[in-house]
Amino acid sequence: GVWHLVRTGPYGCGAGLPAALRRDWRLADPGNCSATAAPQRAAAQRALSAGFSPSTGASPSAADLRQSIASIALSQVGVSDTPAVTSFAGVDCDPYSTLVAGFSANSDGCGYDQHFQVENENEAWCSDFNKWVWQRAGVTADMNTLNAGSVSFYDWALDQGQSPAPDSGTPQVGDSIVFFGPGAITRDTYADHVGIVTAVNADGTIDMVNGDFLGASNVSVEYDTNISLTSWAAGIWGQGEQWVIVAPPSAAQQPAPDAVMAGPRVAVTGTAGTFRAAATEPGGGISEYYWTFGDGRTTNTTGQDVTHVFSEDGRYTVTVTVTSSFGTVTTRTWNVTVLGASSAVAAVPSDAVWFATTPVEEYLFVRSAGGLAAENWDGASWLQVPVPGQPSGDGPATGTIAALSYPDPAASDAMTPHAYFRSAGGTLAQTYLAGTTWVTQSLPGRPAAGSGIVATTTTSGGPAVFYAGTDGNLAETSLQPGGWVTRTLPGAPANPASLALADTPSGPQIFSISPGGMLTVTASGSGSTRPVARAAAGSPLAAVTTPSGQARAFFTDRQGRLAEATQAPGSRWEVAGVPGVPASALAATNYLLPGSQAAPLGEEVFFLTSSGQPEVTFDGGGGWQTATLPGTAARLIGASAYQVAGQPAQLFLSTAAGGLLADTSASGAPTGPWTTASLPGTPATFADRVLLYAATPADHTSALSAAAAAGLPASQVTQSFAPAWDAPLSGSYLVISVGLAATDALYYNACGWDNPSGDIPGSTPFYDVAGPLDRLPGADAFENGAAATASQDQQRAAGLAYYAVHGALPPGVTSLPPAARPQYACSGSPS
Repeated sequence: GVWHLVRTGPYGCGAGLPAALRRDWRLADPGNCSATAAPQRAAAQRALSAGFSPSTGASPSAADLRQSIASIALSQVGVSDTPAVTSFAGVDCDPYSTLVAGFSANSDGCGYDQHFQVENENEAWCSDFNKWVWQRAGVTADMNTLNAGSVSFYDWALDQGQSPAPDSGTPQVGDSIVFFGPGAITRDTYADHVGIVTAVNADGTIDMVNGDFLGASNVSVEYDTNISLTSWAAGIWGQGEQWVIVAPPSAAQQPAPDAVMAGPRVAVTGTAGTFRAAATEPGGGISEYYWTFGDGRTTNTTGQDVTHVFSEDGRYTVTVTVTSSFGTVTTRTWNVTVLGASSAVAAVPSDAVWFATTPVEEYLFVRSAGGLAAENWDGASWLQVPVPGQPSGDGPATGTIAALSYPDPAASDAMTPHAYFRSAGGTLAQTYLAGTTWVTQSLPGRPAAGSGIVATTTTSGGPAVFYAGTDGNLAETSLQPGGWVTRTLPGAPANPASLALADTPSGPQIFSISPGGMLTVTASGSGSTRPVARAAAGSPLAAVTTPSGQARAFFTDRQGRLAEATQAPGSRWEVAGVPGVPASALAATNYLLPGSQAAPLGEEVFFLTSSGQPEVTFDGGGGWQTATLPGTAARLIGASAYQVAGQPAQLFLSTAAGGLLADTSASGAPTGPWTTASLPGTPATFADRVLLYAATPADHTSALSAAAAAGLPASQVTQSFAPAWDAPLSGSYLVISVGLAATDALYYNACGWDNPSGDIPGSTPFYDVAGPLDRLPGADAFENGAAATASQDQQRAAGLAYYAVHGALPPGVTSLPPAARPQYACSGSPS
């Protein structure tokens, strides 16, 4: 078809395109794109050594302030993204967004910056970099106006009484240059970039430092010398690119607030931590404390003392930005290591939308005919995916598989699903997702046949796996800086199949039943073991961490009734009965109370009765209650709840025939309503991954006809915008939009319909790919099934669906009607 230029400049060096095409499309100078950071860094150091020593005094003179801005900017040349990226299609993780409390506050998939000692943040960061440089140099006026949008520097200039005019004025050292596309410039105009002038040369050219520029091997702070703004801008973004000058303040600056903050250094998922800040401003007061937590902007909050609950394990940098009555600001950072225990599923948030930690993909690992499989949920539907690994044949009722997600260095610090199990050879093993490839690995340690396996993350960042060893003792295999190591812990479980783990800030607590019939707890950190309560012989176990950070175990007492043992101050354990008479395994989780974003939390424990009926006993702050769930089952596999706000609660069950069921509460609350669905029993074919989406009743009729013609069931046609969003976001589906309303919704969402990522109205991460296809197009891509002539929509959609399933157009069809171009228009409905 016809090529259209949709993105250029520092966001598109044309990697992989022919040189002639890059030249014709006026993409970035290949020299800039292929240059390594080392020569630029050396050039910046030479400029520094010949120039001014930066000052960070409270109120530098105007000349000193300008030179200090330039010197600080030059000192950052070569600072790059962690992890390294070669395109802006994924994460863009930098330290400056963290240091200025970037509004997105999303660290998922980001690494740690050793120099600044903060967790990087996933945000477009040229403006964040400029803001950080200005703050470091001593600019304090109206800094809350500046944010990740480059246009915010233009807005700041207007607020300061400046009148930036396109392509006019003489740049000076310390100025920020804001770049805009052709057209009128207003406060609401999108700006392409902002950079810092570090020198004005005798011939009128300038030197600039630019944050968030894409090079050959990474995104970094780039140093560009001897440039003429107009021609340089045209070469980077295209003809007609404009620039305006924003000057730093010339008047003396009010000192920024003096601020301190405090909070826990170690936290546990699902528990509430308190963070505090205090600040003073000479001659004034404090008007606001603004907090970010690194886990998505929906949890940002205000207040001097705040409470926050992390739903994922990993390392986070908490920030507080203190604003004074004069409008000056100070930002402080605080690192927190968050621990999280294994469960039935490994939950992984998507980072396809840069500011969002939702939607969440889940992986339930099960034995299959081929060895190991993952039941994968992406918010749209379940798929069974074969994964490498050969679990031992102990039988699903005794040999457990632990699922754990954590930021894995082997996967560029992205949140990564792992499965831990006893292999067919009798050793401990793991299977994990490294990028797009599943990997299996044998680990040291030999679990006993049928042993329960539980796991958690540790303060060192690696996982620790616990099980009953072949010698009958409790054992731990953990990832240390030098590799995997195994050690024996005190305690000899009488029933190796029954183990449970609860995290606490001081380390994991592992529960088991001793040969004498006692519920026993072993503290991994201290290596101590102590009895807690008398339990029924062969009692099942489950454990949670309470919202206050204490360990709690659930078990059956010697009368067969459900009971709990809770860690209390002074190393005491408090034992109490709770409603319920379990007949088999237990599964316990925290859950988010309705209407909450991060806290408060409730606790719930699931079990089967003697008739196979699933029940849940829960406490949302008003005492323990019990509710009955639908369906019957032979075995309880596990439960999942509270990953992020809006996630469903799920209970996983196995039937007598070996089928898998999921009871789901869409609200996430144990009170339901609950629905039951079967999980796939065989690996997904490509046809299972084809989804047709329609946004009007008439288009839905066309989509059903197109699916039937291709041999697809009606269940693979949706009218709902939410699953239509989830499916291309995951990259696990070929989504075909049927009709222009659906195409426009996925391409623009001009209607502003609610979506799982919480993306802003009028924007989506999706693009349409040329068809027909009989393969997955990749994440964020969909097929445009809308025809240029609306009456041919059904014909085009049917042809695309048929080709997807059969690899050829329908018999007698040689071509498809041409596609309609997406329009920025609102039509149809979200469901």
